Amino acid sequence: MIKGIIFDVDGTTLDTLDDIYESFNKALELFHMPLQTKDQVRMGVGRGFKVLIDKCTPEGTDEKTKEEFLPVYSGIYAENYKNKTLPYEGIPELLKALHEKGIRLAINSNKGDAYVKGLIEKNFPDIPFTEVMGAREGIAHKPDPQGTDMIIDEMGLNKEEILYIGDSDVDIMTARNAGVRSIGCLWGFRDEETLKNAGADTIVSRPEEILNYLD
Repeated sequence: MIKGIIFDVDGTTLDTLDDIYESFNKALELFHMPLQTKDQVRMGVGRGFKVLIDKCTPEGTDEKTKEEFLPVYSGIYAENYKNKTLPYEGIPELLKALHEKGIRLAINSNKGDAYVKGLIEKNFPDIPFTEVMGAREGIAHKPDPQGTDMIIDEMGLNKEEILYIGDSDVDIMTARNAGVRSIGCLWGFRDEETLKNAGADTIVSRPEEILNYLD
């Protein structure tokens, strides 16, 4: 029986793409680099800012420039990350229903911890999450299971009682590495083939389908 669910953020609970895309292109402009399409930026999201920069700056960009780019992009994103980001349709209702069922809820993201907390507080103020965890110093990024294991310990549950929900191969790999079941969601940043190849236990196209899985 599922007693705890861990959710990803980008592409799972919140549609963050417009704010990421617009902020990243503003940074590219400042560095006189070619702008990226929304799809290019979308495919770079999921493993933290450094990987996004690796994937979405021009090929051959040296490490020193990438290091200089990081605080510039971070600063722009910090000013704009709440502008257009909203929950996906059905997610607020899903979280409320899960809470009413007594299921413990948590957030686990590779996005910076301060951004994650700010977004969750703004968009889901009435949901009492056990833990809201973004990228933190000293905790390995997903798909390493370190953060997930910490959340499970805080929930006080066994791994067979945990479900991990995300939109990317990184999320599914995180669940597998942590030894918990996973659901891949199709409304986010990756496609069905990616989720299947990563080994998702179940794939859903609408948030309300998750309730059916629990039943």
